[in-house]
Amino acid sequence: MLELLIIICLAVAFFLVLRHYPEVVEKKSSKRTNFWLSFRSFVIRKKKKQIEAIKREINAVQVEEQKLPELSIQQKYVGLPPELVRTLCVADEAYAANDLREAENKAIEIISKDKKCGEAYVIVGKVAFSRGEYEDAKQSYKAALKCNGQLAEAFFGLAEISLREENYQESIEQFLSAVAIDKSKPEWYVALGRAYMGVRQFAKAAKAFKKAAGIDIENREYKDLAAEAEEKQRAHATVARMK
Repeated sequence: MLELLIIICLAVAFFLVLRHYPEVVEKKSSKRTNFWLSFRSFVIRKKKKQIEAIKREINAVQVEEQKLPELSIQQKYVGLPPELVRTLCVADEAYAANDLREAENKAIEIISKDKKCGEAYVIVGKVAFSRGEYEDAKQSYKAALKCNGQLAEAFFGLAEISLREENYQESIEQFLSAVAIDKSKPEWYVALGRAYMGVRQFAKAAKAFKKAAGIDIENREYKDLAAEAEEKQRAHATVARMK
């Protein structure tokens, strides 16, 4: 009888265990699911924060890059009053955007405040040159140099006009004055080379073109111009010997 009672008790206990086992398994499974969901959510939030941080860094770099042209422009005007520099930068930006009227208006605004601001006369000259008003441009560049005899752009502007008028020797002198002050612009040396070509000084032209190629090493055109000038120099020397 006792053995039968023990068997019945064990059976009841086994039945109760089986009855509650799915609930226990479900609870454990639910806990594991909740843990992985929480962990996944944590990882996703962390990645989002990292992505947002990277985006902020990229935006900051882009903002700094946008400021670079403005800073480079301002370096041209070191030593001038800040209020003039700001207006000159606006005028330069307008000229670069081909907004000639705005560039001219800003330059005239500066001249009305400071008649000795040669940089403003340079802008007026560049605007006039772009419009094909070469005599007005010439007078503006000369006025700029009266205010400041070290304005390379004014010399270059005059040289451009002289070259256009085929006054090669005059343009050479003016180009040389420009590059003596500012040696960083390859296009100025190219213009000087073209002026030398106009008076058949091919060796000097080649040297000027090579100087431009040395500054802008990626520009194939400058190397080709130097090669062309050297070829003409050799041909010219051959003809001279034959005479």
